[in-house]
Amino acid sequence: MPPEALEFHGQNDLDAIIPNAVSAWLYGAAANNGTLLGIGERSGNTPIEALVFWLISLTGDAQGMETRVITEIADYYRAIGEPVDVRLPFVGDNFNVTRAGIHADGLIKDEEIYNPFDTSRLLDRPPRVAITDKSGTAGLLMWVRDHRPALATGLTKQDPRIRRLNESIIEEFSAGRITSLGDEEVGHLVDDAFTASEPASA
Repeated sequence: MPPEALEFHGQNDLDAIIPNAVSAWLYGAAANNGTLLGIGERSGNTPIEALVFWLISLTGDAQGMETRVITEIADYYRAIGEPVDVRLPFVGDNFNVTRAGIHADGLIKDEEIYNPFDTSRLLDRPPRVAITDKSGTAGLLMWVRDHRPALATGLTKQDPRIRRLNESIIEEFSAGRITSLGDEEVGHLVDDAFTASEPASA
């Protein structure tokens, strides 16, 4: 049976759509069916954006594809009112966003030890952090570097302003908060902390 005569069409009812699609390629199928964002009947079809990155991984070649368009496609779907699950790989709002201080610490030291690939270059989506009581001083440092770069020069996790801010966030969650802080909320806290407190060298 020639490869061009073999084609895989998957449904995601058992949450095995990607391993099945990749196996189809590995075992000789020339073609894989897919849909943008995996939208399809029942639990959906094979997401094209995942197929793109698996094909690149298997062949070492982008096959002329412009991967950053994937982010634009997801933005278009949102603009026309099509919901995009925040947990979806590659396109969801939570993709590449960590809430864990240990992950933020790894990203600060060397992005390659945490990030699965260069998401900035290939998707226009740099790694981000969402602040909770588990983000720690590393998470706050990463947030400041991303959102307030002018304040980040020479800043470390040991800076007293970062440490006090982390303690106040932990206290808020201890008092009953269960949701992560939005960027605007963190921005107000950071601006207040850095305006009212001593510099990093203190």
